[in-house]
Amino acid sequence: MVKDNSTEQKILDAARSVFIQKGLDGARMQEIANEAGINKALLHYYFRSKDKLFDRIFSEAFDTISTGLGDVFSRDIPLMDKFKNFIDLYIDVLSKNPHLPVFVFGELSRNPERLQKGIEKNMNNIMGPFFIQMMQEVNLGRLRPIHPAHLMLNMIGMLVIPYVARPMIAPILKQHLNIDFQDILDERKEVIYKFISDALIIDEK
Repeated sequence: MVKDNSTEQKILDAARSVFIQKGLDGARMQEIANEAGINKALLHYYFRSKDKLFDRIFSEAFDTISTGLGDVFSRDIPLMDKFKNFIDLYIDVLSKNPHLPVFVFGELSRNPERLQKGIEKNMNNIMGPFFIQMMQEVNLGRLRPIHPAHLMLNMIGMLVIPYVARPMIAPILKQHLNIDFQDILDERKEVIYKFISDALIIDEK
């Protein structure tokens, strides 16, 4: 039997939906088969185990998040331009895939080794030169000193947490301030970049 690309894509779409809702432990192959509109035997023909199917979904999810980061951080451009490009890229990706942070964080708490493999595969060669460039700017007196670890945590918090916390925050903003949460997300690029630049750049005046 020859595997059909359209059937495989149906399975991946169905698995993504089920895994996002229930995680690896809560998902069942029969549920995924039902969601894909196929029988369980056909599902096992394409993916022999739930773990293998989850590995594929998680790998694609992590690759989606990390897409473009190599280009952003490896380009020979000023550091603050890298920050701006990074913020723009991340928010664009998360706006199109708002489920990704919850999915990846859920797996992070359940199986950190899996995420570590993704980081080693996609990001180790990216972040080192970026941190070096940042410390050079600090040593030249252009940026205020900040530990790269704190900067990374601050960036992740500002970029990712709004999407994770959306189910809790959105109703509050709507009820008490009559603000649509998507409008807030649309403003994040400028708000985050201004926050980072105000915190880092030393005013030469």
